[in-house]
Amino acid sequence: MNPALLPVPVVLPIGGAVLAPLLSRLSPRAPLIVSLLALGGTSALLLSLAPQVYGGHLVGHALGNIGPVDGTQLGITLTAEPFGLTYALLTAVIGTLLLLYSLSELGGLGAHEAGWYACLAQLLLAAMIGTALSADLLNLFVWFEVAALSSYGLSGFFLERPWALEATFKMMVLTNLAGFFVFVGTALLYAGHGALNLGQLQHALTGSTADLVALGLLLAGFGTKAGLMPFHGWLADAHSAAPGPVSAMFSGLMVNLGVVAIARVALDVYAVHRTALPGILLVLGPVSAIAGAALALAQDDLKRLLAYDTVSQMGVLLTAVGAASRPAITGFVYHLIDHALFKTLLFLCAGAIVHATGMTRLSQMGGLARHRPLATAAFLLGTASIAGVPPLNGYASLGLIHDALRSDHPAAFVAVLLAQVLTVAALGRAAYLAFFRRRDDAYDPLERRRPGALIAFGVLAAGCVLFGVLPGFVVDHVAAPAAAVLLDQNAYATAALAGQARLATTTPSFKYFAPDELLIATGCIAAGVLLCIWYVRRPSEPRVITLLRRVHTGSVNDYAAYSIGGLIACTAVLLLW
Repeated sequence: MNPALLPVPVVLPIGGAVLAPLLSRLSPRAPLIVSLLALGGTSALLLSLAPQVYGGHLVGHALGNIGPVDGTQLGITLTAEPFGLTYALLTAVIGTLLLLYSLSELGGLGAHEAGWYACLAQLLLAAMIGTALSADLLNLFVWFEVAALSSYGLSGFFLERPWALEATFKMMVLTNLAGFFVFVGTALLYAGHGALNLGQLQHALTGSTADLVALGLLLAGFGTKAGLMPFHGWLADAHSAAPGPVSAMFSGLMVNLGVVAIARVALDVYAVHRTALPGILLVLGPVSAIAGAALALAQDDLKRLLAYDTVSQMGVLLTAVGAASRPAITGFVYHLIDHALFKTLLFLCAGAIVHATGMTRLSQMGGLARHRPLATAAFLLGTASIAGVPPLNGYASLGLIHDALRSDHPAAFVAVLLAQVLTVAALGRAAYLAFFRRRDDAYDPLERRRPGALIAFGVLAAGCVLFGVLPGFVVDHVAAPAAAVLLDQNAYATAALAGQARLATTTPSFKYFAPDELLIATGCIAAGVLLCIWYVRRPSEPRVITLLRRVHTGSVNDYAAYSIGGLIACTAVLLLW
């Protein structure tokens, strides 16, 4: 593909967003149909780049052909490289599936509502694709804000529900605070170095006090979008209040925006300077992984349970970023893909259950395996994937992360294993209470599943299987090139400034049937099942979980205080290290 066409994958969904409210006057389905066409075109364009980019040829394009002047990049630059392209492809393909699902499950929306739903969804997807392709810090901030504004409308889409408005208010306060952090951090770097291009910043940074303060601000801002503790206060409410496909979009795709930005800043910009950032990620990541999984285990609301599990999975991902070795970053990219697949599938299952039964609480459910067999099968597949059951996708990506942490970061390795046990217990408990526990009351007659929903369930389930049984292909052709560009700062900087670069890829060794990894996976699953059985039968809630609940007061003032406290603590460590 001609590099001059790089803006088109972002422009298409934005154009679809503009057309959607206008076309709603013709038909309630017209906005979603034009959305499918726009995202389908975006997916096709990005796929056309894949052979070239994953083959090691990085390309960039300066908008308006405004290239560097005396080594200073004055214009906006987009780059196509393996890591960004992976996130962009995930967003476009899964976004298309979610819009197809919406066409089926939300087909009863009025014309006006359907138009604005399609508009907001496409703006959010465009922001994520823009983040994936952007090579300058200011545009990362711009796409952060576009994603935030569209997510407010989607979270509070059902205005008649008071809890949706409350969730949107919390989300607005905390992500606006995060946006302020990102903006000030960007301004500090520009004031100090006159640069916003990531490649140019990499060469310009000196490790000064202002540089470190900016890093703390960027970590807190993007950490909020990623749901990293203690910046996660908005996440559970927003996920539980939004419509089913929107929750899937938030958890499977949007939170990854923060993770992608942190990985980009940590590895492509600041990695050439020794900072305390890896150590901070190796603390915040495991804490998020364990606490998020523990909170998931305690939830009665199914969507809140899945939301806290997202906090846990983001902790696992950022732990791998903190390790910063080739196997760890390869596992990070692999698990980023896997999380998008199985978490989107799980949230669509939850949305289908809520849509069909009107129930959100596990204590109200039971016996759904008999009445909702498709949702049951999909939920069990997603649970097995996230639990790391071979040969599904989670097993391979977690195995890479385990291998990377075991020898170099044993404390983080133990924390990730503990989080995995808690995750198995939380999702196992949800599966038992919702699908297999006996329930005396009868459900309404089984609703025929529409074609769009069947396609979405089928493709996501197939992805969980295929990305598990073909680990060699995924590692060699996707995850290893994406890891290489994050670890080869010079290649990325050259592409961001000169418009092209060559990337050398080294594939880490990973033995799929290694006895130690099979033993770890089996042990985590067995321990998680035993913990699940104990927790279901427990006489009272464990004190640790009660304490975690008390800290999560639901007050936006408290959550804002946690975010500011986290910013101060991270910045202090960066300055004092």
